[in-house]
Amino acid sequence: MTITEISNKPISIIKNSTISDAIKMLLNTKISRLIVNDGGKHIGIITEKDIGLFLFSETTKRGLEEIPVTDIMKPIEFVEQDVTPKNAAKIMIEKEISSLSIGGGQEVKVIITKSDLVKYFARRMQEKNKVVDFMTHNYESTHTAAPLYKVVRKMLERKISRIIVKNQQEEPVGIISFRDLFRISIELGSEDDFSGTNFDNVRRGFLSEDGFGDISLARDVMTKGLITIKFNEDLAEACNVLLENNVSGLVVLDGNNTITGVISKSDVIKALAS
Repeated sequence: MTITEISNKPISIIKNSTISDAIKMLLNTKISRLIVNDGGKHIGIITEKDIGLFLFSETTKRGLEEIPVTDIMKPIEFVEQDVTPKNAAKIMIEKEISSLSIGGGQEVKVIITKSDLVKYFARRMQEKNKVVDFMTHNYESTHTAAPLYKVVRKMLERKISRIIVKNQQEEPVGIISFRDLFRISIELGSEDDFSGTNFDNVRRGFLSEDGFGDISLARDVMTKGLITIKFNEDLAEACNVLLENNVSGLVVLDGNNTITGVISKSDVIKALAS
């Protein structure tokens, strides 16, 4: 299996699009990144995490319909067509990125993502490793009654794009991701209000102790339920579960069904690189 067999054609967004355009495109698709297109030339890439970190930490007075995607896009990382999945994984880890591109000049022909490498691992690396071999034992969590502003602040401070939510019995009951926050952003501002000062106030409200950031609780915005896997399962099987559910991480349970960590696509990439 070559790298091109597991890669996909990119989905692009035009250069003069705004961050609000990008959010809507991401919410309407199952992808988490867009290639920025300038008259047929691919000039940058913008990811869900880039948008989330910008959306809730940037202090600009501009509304999201005034901020072009070029303000927060990142450079495209090109690799040769014959790059191996293992080397692709190594490059992603070294450069701390989640995708690579194959193409020529300023054209991205196909894009290789962490999901693609996870798919490769699921198909080619059965019975090579257990979940426990590469899982992350430390994970970030919050509680169902935590004010939303504290949750978002923690996500920004840790530079994480998702956080596990527990109930009073310390049982994991849900998860909050940037995508959940994007949806709330849309709901709080109607299509008519999704611009300028109105939406600017909405996004600032996530961190406000005086507005809905204090009134709204973690349980109000979380995605209920968690997808779990046992610590002693085959890592390739964990990859299948990740792909089938279109998620980037699973909660890992020990023999007593107690949460003991998480296994993410990033962890799988580390396993592939090793």
